[in-house]
Amino acid sequence: MIASNVIKRRHPLDRGKLFVDGRRVLGNSKSVEGFIAGVLGGLLTGVAYAIILANPYWVAYGAVSGFGAMAGDSINSFVKRRLGLRSGEPFIPLDQLSFILVAFALIKATHVDRLAGYTVTLVDFSVIVYVVMVLHPLTNLIAYLIGLKDEPY
Repeated sequence: MIASNVIKRRHPLDRGKLFVDGRRVLGNSKSVEGFIAGVLGGLLTGVAYAIILANPYWVAYGAVSGFGAMAGDSINSFVKRRLGLRSGEPFIPLDQLSFILVAFALIKATHVDRLAGYTVTLVDFSVIVYVVMVLHPLTNLIAYLIGLKDEPY
């Protein structure tokens, strides 16, 4: 939603399609622009790490984690629509964890962490979960306060 608010054009990721239950597959808050922006954000972070660490595999790591985060967020939206929750309505803790879980699963499944020279452990994952449980609501509130989001969650 933030990316589409900045870009001012919104193309729904689900193309407005309904699922078999008659509800939107993902809803209006998931846009092609937002998905691409999220993947690009991960990719650019990977590029920065690749430059700093002189290891090109970090580009792949960034791309995989960015795609995983956006896929996880989309899965979360799909689940929320099936439960009858409206777009933007909080669904704690899945809102905070869905993108991390899928990104972590893809990182481990592709072994891109090993390629980059840093194997993500369960301890690393636990720290990430803890940090995200604090930062996710905080960044949403900041985005709301500066007018990039319609709701503070």
